Amino acid sequence: MSNKICPSCKTEFKFKSYLIRHINRNVHCSSKINDIDKLISEINELSIKKCKFSCSKCNSNFTQKSSLKTHLENSKCSKTEIEIPNEINNTTEINNTTNNNNTINNIINNSNNNSNNTIINNNITNNNTIIQHINPFGFEDVRTIPISEMKTILTSGTEAGLEIIKTIYNKIENKNFYKPNISKPEIACLNKDFNLTIYKSREFCDALFDRCITFLHHMLYLCKNEYTRNNIKYIYDNIEHIETTMRTEIYDKKLKNIIETEFINNNINNKDRIKKFIKEIKDNVDTKNNSLLQINNTTTLKEDKNNEYKISITNIELNTIFGDPKIILGLRKEEIILNLRISRFEESIFYNFWIDRIKNIKTYVMKNKKATIGDIANLKKEENKIMSMLELINKRVENNRGDDYLNLDVDDEFRLDDVVQENEDVLEDNLDFRDLHTFNNLVSG
Repeated sequence: MSNKICPSCKTEFKFKSYLIRHINRNVHCSSKINDIDKLISEINELSIKKCKFSCSKCNSNFTQKSSLKTHLENSKCSKTEIEIPNEINNTTEINNTTNNNNTINNIINNSNNNSNNTIINNNITNNNTIIQHINPFGFEDVRTIPISEMKTILTSGTEAGLEIIKTIYNKIENKNFYKPNISKPEIACLNKDFNLTIYKSREFCDALFDRCITFLHHMLYLCKNEYTRNNIKYIYDNIEHIETTMRTEIYDKKLKNIIETEFINNNINNKDRIKKFIKEIKDNVDTKNNSLLQINNTTTLKEDKNNEYKISITNIELNTIFGDPKIILGLRKEEIILNLRISRFEESIFYNFWIDRIKNIKTYVMKNKKATIGDIANLKKEENKIMSMLELINKRVENNRGDDYLNLDVDDEFRLDDVVQENEDVLEDNLDFRDLHTFNNLVSG
């Protein structure tokens, strides 16, 4: 019997796995087979007999020599049990479990500077058995990627999302998911409690896409000193564009294929590694503590990134420098309403006040040494809010040209105070910093 032909309907399949899936799913064929499990076992035995090449380390079988070579180059078998401890010893002398804890701790603390020895240093040695450390899904650390490679990914435009996914999940310590049944849509992921979380295929793809966005933001934080403020703004805007407009496009075009290829090529090995790692976590307290330490380290990176993404330049500071729009425009409210009635909106005092304010705030933030990524990212959000407000006021002007009343208030943020001007100094105080020369002296100082 061929290991690729259904004994019932005689259909020939390209792969053994397709035949097994066919037998499991096709009621007509399966009903004619007395012992399905026995048949599947025979199919597997035939596949093994056809394999001429075998890995001496894990006993995996291959039909072609090139497949065995690829396996030896890319799998855990690429490093012998002798080579791995020796390479570890070149970094830190390991004599017992306590020293092993210190080694992993040192690697974590220095991960920003050196990320090329991840696979070696993340191995857990227990009674001469090598257990591959695995980062739980959602706790993969981008600091294993060299800064130069991070910069290449960040500046790759809309391809950045796919590039970071391939870069992260090509690393053996991040192969943290597998399909329990290759013919079903469920995907099992290692979670932070060192158990399995089951996702449906589309749910998993959404979670993976969200991880990709998180990776990009973490890398931007780590590379912030490598870029100018303008470049940071461009990269941040590109990440936002990927997140808000490209989720479906990335999934349909490439992400789905990347995931399916991973299952075809590595599902059995990933499943085996994850199960061994979970067992090691349960059996070995030191292994669990080391893994929790790495989770904590990744969590710290997330917290540091979140702090950098906070807004440090507040509206209070901006109003102190450029004046409070509620007061400035409130003092000239009647003049502004009249001007809106007789002028093109784009030439009005009201419109040009806000356009000038956007430009001045941008210049101030981009030149401000204490500005965070959050401040730079907030520029676009504030500009969008102002432009939306101006669009609404423009519609009101068009719809109320014959009326005496024109409402210039939009929510509380863009409300004009009814200010009674007691003297000219009030207006001068609020307009003083709108002078660009004064502003430039402030920034340079």
